[in-house]
Amino acid sequence: MAIPRTLATAGAAVVLLGLLAPSAALATKPALLCPAGTSGYYLVDKDEWWANTVAGFEAEGIQVYQSDGTTFTKVFDDFSAAAGFGSAQGLYDFIWYEQWDGMDKNANGYVCMKNRPHTPGNPAFFFNGVDDQSSSKHGDAA
Repeated sequence: MAIPRTLATAGAAVVLLGLLAPSAALATKPALLCPAGTSGYYLVDKDEWWANTVAGFEAEGIQVYQSDGTTFTKVFDDFSAAAGFGSAQGLYDFIWYEQWDGMDKNANGYVCMKNRPHTPGNPAFFFNGVDDQSSSKHGDAA
């Protein structure tokens, strides 16, 4: 018995789609990759993002924590209030949640971070950040 022409055409299309699907899947960017190493981006989790941010504040002379390592200093509290965040906790919450969530588009707990040149217009606590699945910036982070 001969196979009807429309059934044969449909079968060929299914086989073709089956062959194309793996190549399309392979073409997507794998998880946990930052732009090329020469770009300056490196993979971080939220704890590393915060640690780098704290180091940036301290490089600018803004001590973040008191000697107990958990209580914010008055200097950081005053800086945060002057920057419009109300308090040290307000700035912490902005960085830890709003800023992070704005970059971590796929919500997998990782972003790609890039240190910016330290200049008068770019304090040491400013960084660039993009999702680990993205090759485009989602805005500068402070």
